[in-house]
Amino acid sequence: MTEKPTAPSRRSITSFADDDDIPVPTPEQRAAAKSAGEGLGFRSEKPTPAAPKRPARKVREAKYTDAIHVRSLPEDRERFEDFVWRNRLSRGEAMTRLLDYALAEEKRRAAAGD
Repeated sequence: MTEKPTAPSRRSITSFADDDDIPVPTPEQRAAAKSAGEGLGFRSEKPTPAAPKRPARKVREAKYTDAIHVRSLPEDRERFEDFVWRNRLSRGEAMTRLLDYALAEEKRRAAAGD
């Protein structure tokens, strides 16, 4: 029979159990290490961010924040969308305008006595 060559032994994982014996650096030691590192070009503080090149966009506040759901006939939906498109309005503006028209008509009929 042929013998397989044995693999070289693996090193064991280093144990850090004895690291508790290492003393915590004093403030003087930390300051000396910091100045030595800065002398080599390392900076301890994070650089301040550069000013933005262009001003931030203004966030547009929503004017129409409430949503209503109305069941309607497909023809009425088409008429509403056509009204919005013809008058170049948003749906919220169109709803406000249509309600104003309806209330004006209601007042006109009440004044006429119909």
